[in-house]
Amino acid sequence: MSGSTSFTASTPSGTPLSALPVHPQPAPADLVFGIFNGQGQFVPQSAIWNGAVSKTGDSLTGLLSCALVPTEAAHLVNKAYVDAQSGQVNGTVSALVTQAQDAATQAQTAVSSASGAAATVLAAQKGVPNGLATLSPDGNLVLGGLDCLGVQDGHVLMAMDLPTTDPGLRGVWWNNGGYLCISQGASS
Repeated sequence: MSGSTSFTASTPSGTPLSALPVHPQPAPADLVFGIFNGQGQFVPQSAIWNGAVSKTGDSLTGLLSCALVPTEAAHLVNKAYVDAQSGQVNGTVSALVTQAQDAATQAQTAVSSASGAAATVLAAQKGVPNGLATLSPDGNLVLGGLDCLGVQDGHVLMAMDLPTTDPGLRGVWWNNGGYLCISQGASS
């Protein structure tokens, strides 16, 4: 080897070449013997790895091809193999998609159930002492299905039409053409 220091080492018989220590690393210009294209040749050390991809990470400037069908998860695959999968989702991703769809369905069911329960509770409170009262779209109080009281410009208003003649029922309000009357009840 040119330009490198020599060393002496004793190696027991049967030791594989891969187990031998390298003292020192060959310089790029050092010649290395190897069989290339079926012939024994001396090649500069730098030419041996020229174009090789480092296992610890590297960049490619050209195309890389792989003709093999993968048999393990970490294997390289080619475009034809991926295209042949026809966009199918399987395994863990498919299970997660199914779980998300199930969760969305359960959430929608819960919303519907909660809405129904709330409507039932509200309906049970209408017309009950200390219960709920309904407001009309105009904001008037609704009792017995009729708009009866409202507020306009800070004034409390009777929102329903009153009878224009005495109904003959004690305590019932009626309109006597300009003023409000309270019925005394049936006269006998």
